[in-house]
Amino acid sequence: MTTLTVNIQNESELTLLKETLKKLGFNYSIDTDKDYMFTEAEIASFVKTRQDFLDGKTTARSWDDIEEDLNRAYN
Repeated sequence: MTTLTVNIQNESELTLLKETLKKLGFNYSIDTDKDYMFTEAEIASFVKTRQDFLDGKTTARSWDDIEEDLNRAYN
């Protein structure tokens, strides 16, 4: 058995690939990797934002803003 790893960038590519594999008669499985590794720049930004909040230099963010960041990271 041979394993092929393909990085799919969007849903339409996934749909096309699934249809193609099905037409060719291949058995396949899909593994969605939801692990997200923060970059050093993102971590530094989080630390700075936290410190700015603790120092009273900024206010808390709205949930909509936080949810947008989380969706970008995990979807």
